[in-house]
Amino acid sequence: MSHTGDNVLSFLKQAVTKIEELQVQTALGKAELSEKFEEIKKEAREKVNDIKAKVTSEFNEEKEEFNHVKGKLEHLEVQLALGEAETMDALKEQKKNFKETVNDIKNMLTKD
Repeated sequence: MSHTGDNVLSFLKQAVTKIEELQVQTALGKAELSEKFEEIKKEAREKVNDIKAKVTSEFNEEKEEFNHVKGKLEHLEVQLALGEAETMDALKEQKKNFKETVNDIKNMLTKD
């Protein structure tokens, strides 16, 4: 019986160790994902500034379309300026908002 108890105890210790290792790997993966997302946001901010300059030069500032596109670009800048997401939910929410705003801008610029 003692041998069986030792085996169970050994198994449980190994399971705990594996769970702890998995937690560390998950945290590292989240950190890498968050870091990469921040890099993408930085690149996107630079592109948004370029796009704003082009939109400003191509649209007459009196046009309603210009104001709509400019407003969406400014909203996108706000999304990109948000602080680093601390949780996966926050990261997903930033990603969702970013994608929605980009799609809005795309639709505005491609509608005839």
